[in-house]
Amino acid sequence: MNACHAVPDTTRTFFKSLLVAAMSAAVVSSPVALAQGRANALLEEVMVTAQKKSAAEASQDVPIAISAYSGDKVEAMFAVNLVDIGTTAPNVHLAEQGTSPHTGNFIIRGMGTAGQSIPSSDPAVGVVQDGMPFGLIYGVVTDLFDIESIEILRGPQGTLFGRNVTGGAVIIRTTRPTEEFEGKIKGVVGSHGQKEISTVLTGPLADRWSGKLAVLAKDRDGLWDNVTLGGEHGEEESLIVRPGIKYTGDNYDLTLLTEYAKIEGDGMAPRNFYLFGEEIDPWADNSTSTDTEGAIDIDWFNIVLEHNLDLAGGTLTTNLSYRDFEQKFWGDIDGAPGFNRFEFAEGTGLLQEQVAFETRWSGDLSDRLNITVGVNLMDQEYTYRERRLVVDLLEQPAESTIEHATAGLFAQAEYRLTDSLYLTLGGRYSYEKKDAEIGVIGDPQGVGTCSVVVGDIPAARRVNWSDCRQVFEDDESWGNFTPKIGLTWDVNEQIMAYTSYTRGFRSGGYNVRFADASLVSTPENPTSTPGPYDEEVVDAYEVGVKSELSGGRVRMNLALFYNEYEDLQRSANNQSGVQQIFNAASSTTQGFEFDIVAAITDNVTLEFSHGYTDAEYEEADYLEAARGLPASSFKLQMVPENTTSAAVTFDHAVGNAGYLTWRLAYSYMDDVASDDFNFLIVPAYELYNASLSYTNAAENLKVSLFGRNLKDEVYSHFGFDNTSIGSRTVWLAPPRTYGLEVVYNF
Repeated sequence: MNACHAVPDTTRTFFKSLLVAAMSAAVVSSPVALAQGRANALLEEVMVTAQKKSAAEASQDVPIAISAYSGDKVEAMFAVNLVDIGTTAPNVHLAEQGTSPHTGNFIIRGMGTAGQSIPSSDPAVGVVQDGMPFGLIYGVVTDLFDIESIEILRGPQGTLFGRNVTGGAVIIRTTRPTEEFEGKIKGVVGSHGQKEISTVLTGPLADRWSGKLAVLAKDRDGLWDNVTLGGEHGEEESLIVRPGIKYTGDNYDLTLLTEYAKIEGDGMAPRNFYLFGEEIDPWADNSTSTDTEGAIDIDWFNIVLEHNLDLAGGTLTTNLSYRDFEQKFWGDIDGAPGFNRFEFAEGTGLLQEQVAFETRWSGDLSDRLNITVGVNLMDQEYTYRERRLVVDLLEQPAESTIEHATAGLFAQAEYRLTDSLYLTLGGRYSYEKKDAEIGVIGDPQGVGTCSVVVGDIPAARRVNWSDCRQVFEDDESWGNFTPKIGLTWDVNEQIMAYTSYTRGFRSGGYNVRFADASLVSTPENPTSTPGPYDEEVVDAYEVGVKSELSGGRVRMNLALFYNEYEDLQRSANNQSGVQQIFNAASSTTQGFEFDIVAAITDNVTLEFSHGYTDAEYEEADYLEAARGLPASSFKLQMVPENTTSAAVTFDHAVGNAGYLTWRLAYSYMDDVASDDFNFLIVPAYELYNASLSYTNAAENLKVSLFGRNLKDEVYSHFGFDNTSIGSRTVWLAPPRTYGLEVVYNF
């Protein structure tokens, strides 16, 4: 990790140049009027692609509950990643999985992939970047830059997006090459040794050709004190490179976007409830007690090819994408010094390769009828390997592979019944097939590097992938139809009301982490098998109102929802005491969401949102049997009942030299149960963020001071309770951070 300390001289030189530019550029043109209404830029509508129409739509015109963010808004928030974005959206909990850094643990309206660091369970909140769906949500909690827009769609999106969006979807769009030359360079220095440089360059290459290059390089020292090993924990460095090229024809355009990324750093930051034999307050300070530094090493490469053709009065859009992803990690799960109750040994990781294709046509068939119709194909293969130490005695390695093929045919039509009343009808048929080859953790007949070894793991065996014995082979296929029906009423030019029914589903699958030795010892009559388990299905009902009032100075939205889930996929111990995912429950979630953005004056803008979710099990025999309590008494895993956010932005001129922007933001997340059995409740937390920015009169230079988690709140998104082996652990979220940012546009 020595490379983490190779940047400072370059960084200092870079900032000297930008500060000289600040001094010379600050005296350009008169800016008295520039501050007027700058805060009101937060009211500018974001164009969204949630309905996959031929052209993007204003978010307020779409009858879906959406939290939409422009690239400028993301920068104004000083958001690091999607976790920060999620704190501002009602009933949204976008967390990072504690045991697998940079993996999404995303919950929307009470549904998501809660606490799963293994790919057995498909996501319930889909992530799509530039039209490419992520088959797995590993590597999605990464630095945000080069962003055109982010959309958080709340509620099932099964008709247009297919499987694995029962909670909702997050749509990310990066910037495209432009025909005019422009660029941006940004530098950041901050607490914990943070150093960051990024740039985005775009412009013409030749006749009809334009190109783009976006690069981000970042490193930091540790975020948490390590009370066991001494020093700091959480050091990390990352590099993201995005070249792109675009050709614009007479009636079509073709865009190629690529992305390469590499992230290296320390492993997870666990904090045990017990330290040196004594019970401690895990929320007393931002320190970790891990006795293993651990490591994370992630690489990925993405390619997206998008073609848009004007055809038959509409647009034919084709998107072909490829993703190659590899992650290796090593870390201490129990977070306690000395005796290793639970540890992932180095070499644990994931290899994934996917190809996705979608082609769709969208346009008007008449002045009353708009339609979108398309086909979607996707194929992915992933291999998950796990090597872990349990109670400091046994290395338990295994490797499993899943081949997953999907196909979908979808259509959605919007028919204007009257000048103000619209009917939406849609449907999608999805087919998918999974082929599984599963290894058993602790297989007594394992050979080579998958054999059982007592004691410490030799260093020479800690890093390489190898073939392991896979004792279970099976395949299963599923078919599912997901309809949608909706009604939209334009009450007047300022208010729109809508109601809808939708169905969504989450893929069935197999348990790639499987440890029932009876599958090896008595394969003809095992106590349990890795699967398959079936799809999870949701029927969702929603009523909402969107409005723009006071001449566009106030934007206010309200949504009410009710969801019924059947065949819920839950993770629990089976009859052999082995952790396994199975269809174990049914539940309902209901609640409301409210958000408002208001220009209080020409220079002051207020933002506020609140979400409430009442999530309740209707049936969960495995919980009732384990704890002797009715199913309705248990909280659903990782579901906050209340989420709140607020922000105020104030702009004012600084003579003729430019203007200052002050921003203060607040967010609240209710307590959550970290497991289905509610053994560990992660407390509620509050975050305060603030920034002060100076923008020069020419509006091409901005210098900012920012701070996140200003109260230095000790909090966590996720915990792990296994008191049977003396481990009760939470994984820490970032402490207070602050820094200086300089952005120069040209």
